[in-house]
Amino acid sequence: MLRHILVPAGLGVGSRAAVRYALELSRWLGCKITLLHVLERPEPLIVETLTRMAQGARHPPTVLLVEAQGQSIGAVVAQTAQQICADLIVIGRRDAAQQAPEGLGLVARSILASAKVPVQVVPNLVMAQRKPWLQRFADGVLEI
Repeated sequence: MLRHILVPAGLGVGSRAAVRYALELSRWLGCKITLLHVLERPEPLIVETLTRMAQGARHPPTVLLVEAQGQSIGAVVAQTAQQICADLIVIGRRDAAQQAPEGLGLVARSILASAKVPVQVVPNLVMAQRKPWLQRFADGVLEI
């Protein structure tokens, strides 16, 4: 049973899809969500943007900002997942990753390599359009 979902979120389409998917999953399962943004450099208004992504959630998620401090983003995400006792990490795909043969960007691969809990990769609009069978997974994700 899932009790806590961690969503590493940036500002891209893939992150919005991951947040939307996790919120929908939380609605069904009643679990807690934490949105995590790893800061490599200061970004103004990031908390406001992440909070807007989660509008309409039955249970508003916790928003965490963590500085990388020389660590890889994957290591920071894995460490945070352990600290908050997350049962699942939900990540989105970047549009730029579509050209990569494995279909995942560097950050996603870093998270997959470092995580000690299951990681679910959510398709975004571009991927769902290229592979129609993914549409059923992306239906609740695309309208943000």
